[in-house]
Amino acid sequence: MSGFTNISFLVEPLESVFFGQPRSFNAGEAHRTNSVFPPSPFTFQGLVRSQLLRGASPVLNLDDWSTAARQERERLVGGPDALPAGWQLQGPFPARRVLQEDPDEEPWIEPWTPTPRFVLGEQRNPQLARLVQSPHPGLNDLDGAAQSLLPCGRPDAGTKVKPLEGWISPANLLAALTGQGAWQPKQHHRQHPPFVNWEYQPGLAIDSGSGSAEHGMLYFLNSLRFDRDSGLLGILQGALDPRLSLSALESATGSAGRKGRVVQFSGVERFHPAWETLMTGAHLPQAAEDNATFWLLALTPARLIEPLRLELNPPSGMRCELLAALTGRPVALGGYQMATGKSRANRLYVPAGSAWLLRFSGGTPADRAGFLQQLNNSHPLGPREEVAFGFGHTLVGLGPEQTKEIL
Repeated sequence: MSGFTNISFLVEPLESVFFGQPRSFNAGEAHRTNSVFPPSPFTFQGLVRSQLLRGASPVLNLDDWSTAARQERERLVGGPDALPAGWQLQGPFPARRVLQEDPDEEPWIEPWTPTPRFVLGEQRNPQLARLVQSPHPGLNDLDGAAQSLLPCGRPDAGTKVKPLEGWISPANLLAALTGQGAWQPKQHHRQHPPFVNWEYQPGLAIDSGSGSAEHGMLYFLNSLRFDRDSGLLGILQGALDPRLSLSALESATGSAGRKGRVVQFSGVERFHPAWETLMTGAHLPQAAEDNATFWLLALTPARLIEPLRLELNPPSGMRCELLAALTGRPVALGGYQMATGKSRANRLYVPAGSAWLLRFSGGTPADRAGFLQQLNNSHPLGPREEVAFGFGHTLVGLGPEQTKEIL
């Protein structure tokens, strides 16, 4: 194996792309469907591994599906259900390249993420959720350890305050996770980031024998059109086989989505300062007080058997207590395995943007701060084999104020 690498890259679609739903779509049976956005880590890891194989030297015959050829590809990039040992993929994050005023200054990449579910209210002036406590007894339909969970909200802002939804820039993400800095309404978009748009495309199934249109086989796809200098950000860490070249991810063309649309892979040298702050954990305290609260935010989906029972494994002598959970509606993910020609089982995942409020106690202030750094920009959620694909990627945010609402 070659040396350890940590490469960031942007996948820029040069034409509209379509990522299919985890279910069949046959013209005549179904007529309209929307692309998945963003594609799941399952889709993204397949795209990245295929691109690495295209750039292998000596050149591989990727149309050869013999047992020997498949085994050779697995030795290079792993099997359909696991990456090579030590590999970690992050993403995909919708992102755009932002040019600087100084033409000699390197542009930075600005990733966008789903709005954390503890950001409530309206785009112009959202509120951060707080733990709501009441001196009055009440009922709780949750069982077991979940009985101790408390609601989060902003009762001072009215009874109809809901999670903001949509997508936010790194600057707004930093403001949400620290409670500091000015929220920028224009850095929030409800359906897609501002550099991604729907493109409505009609299609007609063709009879393979006659080459003519099949009757009643008209269909419509809502595909994704990315603006110039935008695409999907990925980060790959691990030791690559000497036959694989980083240039395949730094400066090469490839294909993605339905019918293999053309994409450009380019290396990333610089990130938005707010993104750098969050990924390095510079926003977190160097000493965490006993019983301090923090948000654990999911940047990517995670498959959790029990979303209200997180297995975070704090160090001996430290306790991590779950106080509240804002997990959102689960999403079904599956997909097609090109390596096997079979479909993955559809399973339910906690969506990106979900958040859990945790209270940390025990240990020393430095111990607690160290554990927060371990949870930040890591993958503590979900099965280990899926974590390497990019699932369960988390950030840590400063906890909210507590308020007592008299009901």
